Amino acid sequence: TMLGDAAVAVNPDDERYKKYIGKTIRLPLTERDIPVIADKMVDRSFGTGAVKITPAHDPNDFEVAQRHDLPKMTVIDFEGKMGHDAPEEYRGLTVLEAREKVVADLKEQGSLEKIEERQHSVGHCYKCDTVIQPLLREQWFVNMQPLAKAAIEALKQDRIKFYPEAKKSQLVTYLEGLRDWNISRQIAWGIPIPAFQNVDDPDDWIFNEAVDKAELVIDQQTYRRDPDVFDTWFSSSSWPYATLGYPDGADFKEFFPLTLMETGGEILYPWVSRMIMLSLYVTGEVPFESVYIHGYVMAEDGSKMSKSVGNVVDPIPVIEKYGSDALRLGLISGRTPAVNRGYDTRRIEEARNFCNKLWNVARYIDDVAGEEPAPSEPWPANPADNWVLIKLQQLTERLTADLDGYRFAEAYEKLYHFVWDDFADWYIEVSKAAPNPSLLAFGLETILILAHPFAPFVTEAIWQQLGWQADLLATTAWPEVPSADAKAAKHFEELKDIVSEARQLSRTLKLTKPTLLHQEVAFMEANGPLIIRLAKLDHIELLEEGREGLRLTNSRRHVWLDVDKETLKGHIQELRSKQQAQNDVIKHLKKRLKNKDYVDSAPPAVVEQTRAQLDEAEKTLGQLNEELARF
Repeated sequence: TMLGDAAVAVNPDDERYKKYIGKTIRLPLTERDIPVIADKMVDRSFGTGAVKITPAHDPNDFEVAQRHDLPKMTVIDFEGKMGHDAPEEYRGLTVLEAREKVVADLKEQGSLEKIEERQHSVGHCYKCDTVIQPLLREQWFVNMQPLAKAAIEALKQDRIKFYPEAKKSQLVTYLEGLRDWNISRQIAWGIPIPAFQNVDDPDDWIFNEAVDKAELVIDQQTYRRDPDVFDTWFSSSSWPYATLGYPDGADFKEFFPLTLMETGGEILYPWVSRMIMLSLYVTGEVPFESVYIHGYVMAEDGSKMSKSVGNVVDPIPVIEKYGSDALRLGLISGRTPAVNRGYDTRRIEEARNFCNKLWNVARYIDDVAGEEPAPSEPWPANPADNWVLIKLQQLTERLTADLDGYRFAEAYEKLYHFVWDDFADWYIEVSKAAPNPSLLAFGLETILILAHPFAPFVTEAIWQQLGWQADLLATTAWPEVPSADAKAAKHFEELKDIVSEARQLSRTLKLTKPTLLHQEVAFMEANGPLIIRLAKLDHIELLEEGREGLRLTNSRRHVWLDVDKETLKGHIQELRSKQQAQNDVIKHLKKRLKNKDYVDSAPPAVVEQTRAQLDEAEKTLGQLNEELARF
């Protein structure tokens, strides 16, 4: 491309070359003199600090030429050979042939100072791996300034909501720096540009939709269709209204603007921005009310999935092993908008276990409730019934709010913990002692409806197998949970606190069926049998004067666990031994990390592992200290 040089550029602040600015120099191997120009684009510290400018074969040089009004000589033609603007002895040679001849001629002329090996980036065609040569060519452009201005105004007026919100300001910044848009492409497939040129007058263009014809004859003038097609993003920019039959289609009038545009972050600029600009220009309306930018599922190590690298996860074997619902849930879990995250098999397994839990819960309730459908107004018979109704009500409200705000991971997490922790671990266990079949059935139906958007296949299969309702689960209305007795529900929360702490202490102190002591006559008369069953106690006694026990501190009720002093002393001694051992570990690890030779010479991964061990040891010591303080 040196044969097409139009100037040599230097930085205007470069003292070495200031005296040459404005003068001309002879371009080697040609009979042309070219100017020395000053441009801030030149990096004084790179190479000689003087840069050849080839406007017809380099995008950056083209912009320099625009600023300095330089000629643009195309020395490489569309066949990849040296063209008529190149010196005669090079015309017809391929780029590689001409390159070798240029080097040889420079050497013969005495102009070649030295040859160095340099590694640099060169564009290649992704299909045929051919080196890409930038060439000048007439193109169709859209003036973006008025389009961008209208879009920026709409965005600043919050006419479109973004998830995450930060994407809106990023889009505004992009639009503020937008240049004119080249919308024509020289490719075989695409929507033809409806422009026809007079074969006898190159400046005479007409618009016509008859793009299936190569030529048109109008008023005895022959017009030839431009062979170019529209840029993909220009065609796609009309999608929100064109697919709805704009301007007179019934769907357009009913559904435009769209509610939500969901897409990936890499096409926020090429597609989302252009849909906004074109919709405002054509229809006067924004194309959609909200834009949700999802993150990408990366490989397990956090890198991008690539077929050439071989780290792509094929979903079919995953579905065959875990089920399609488990894959859906596993991909939703822990994700936030616009944040890329690695594929994690553990989350798929957790989701599979959640689906299994739904089946197990449904089997149990089906056995208890029988073939009777769940009532629309279940009657709570005890504190646990009131508690689960309030929990269901809270779950429905919070999950609905999360879905309305496109917080899918948060919604799934709430559903997961309710089903696993509240409904299965507590309410179903309580129901084994005090069953309420109608409320169990109501709870299951509500859970299935709430879980259906996340796990459509498992929930629909359970719904059909139960046979309680004639309609499909997919067409069932979103649940409405009736109110419950908050005071009774609070009593059950207190019962849970007592049971949880009694279980934990029994495990810690290795107690088998201990006794619970209390000073809560009314509360224990109402809830005692259930506490005994859930906490695996021997019995409950009223605390007599002078008798001691281990106070349950998580409950506001006056309750103690009957533990003898020897057991407590033995446990405290065991804790102190563990405390001392942990202190020794921490002292040893700190000494190792203070050793400069170790930190400097050991492999970084080993040093990091030592730091992690120290963090874990200090965390364990903190837990031991807390437990000792309690006892």
